[in-house]
Amino acid sequence: MNENKNTEDAKNDPVEQAQEPQEVPETTSKADDGEVRELSVDDEIEQLKEQLAQQADEAAAMKDAYIRAKAEEDNVRRRAEKEVSNSRKFAVEGFAKELLSVRDSLAIAAALELEADSDAGVKSMKDGVDITLKQLDAAFAKYAVVEVTAQVGDVLDPNVHQAMSIVDAPDVESGCIVNVIQAGFTMHERLLRPAMVIVAK
Repeated sequence: MNENKNTEDAKNDPVEQAQEPQEVPETTSKADDGEVRELSVDDEIEQLKEQLAQQADEAAAMKDAYIRAKAEEDNVRRRAEKEVSNSRKFAVEGFAKELLSVRDSLAIAAALELEADSDAGVKSMKDGVDITLKQLDAAFAKYAVVEVTAQVGDVLDPNVHQAMSIVDAPDVESGCIVNVIQAGFTMHERLLRPAMVIVAK
């Protein structure tokens, strides 16, 4: 009776319990055939390495996707900024083209030489034409509308010159401008109208 009691007291005694050997949980893995097998420390390390490598691959893929998305975003932003800039620069392009013929007429009138005994009214009109042409050129300059350089003897540049005809010109080298029929113009370095020229054969 006392022995049973002592045995029972020993089971309930925390000191006795602490002295009893504790079972170490085994690391197990379920195989493909359903059998539960014990994993060694090396196996665990290999599994962790595989998981780490997989996560590293996923992180690299996400980083690559982010870089691509960021690059695309930057490209879209730059295209939008360029379109806005161009729309501001060339908003009056059509209007400027229409004014070129007006300038042509003014330039022809301004080029006329008046005789010394010309009527005062005619001289006043000529002065008015000169002033108007200067004001129009100032407005063109404000919007970067610039006359294309085209002079006799210059080599024909198909980017800014348009050859209207080819003639024999002994004094001018072949492929060079003999005469300028109509001035050309650019706007922000973009061609509005080519200079119409005659070229030496």
